[in-house]
Amino acid sequence: MRALPILIATASLAATSPTPASAQAFMFESGTSLLAKCRNKAPEYALACTAYIVGVVDGIRKDSFIGRGRPICWPDKMSADDARRTVVAYLERWPDQRRGPASVLVSVALNERYPCQK
Repeated sequence: MRALPILIATASLAATSPTPASAQAFMFESGTSLLAKCRNKAPEYALACTAYIVGVVDGIRKDSFIGRGRPICWPDKMSADDARRTVVAYLERWPDQRRGPASVLVSVALNERYPCQK
């Protein structure tokens, strides 16, 4: 009978142990939460959607500019609305991808639309 309390204690410890950091991906925004903002008709949500996407684009362009990022072939004069439409279309077309980090999905969507020519 003594094994039962040990088994319960072990199960309870396992249930409360944190998942290893390598198995978690911290993100401020997922594809799901970004798409919800982008679909919301309230102006503050539309602004939050566009601002997030533009911030990611600027960050990726900065990394490319300083030689830390992969080459990108996006238009130099891409508008914020064009970037937003591209990302929203991607998220709507690929619902199984939405749980991923929105910053990665912004990059993937734009790279899909504007691939580098080989």
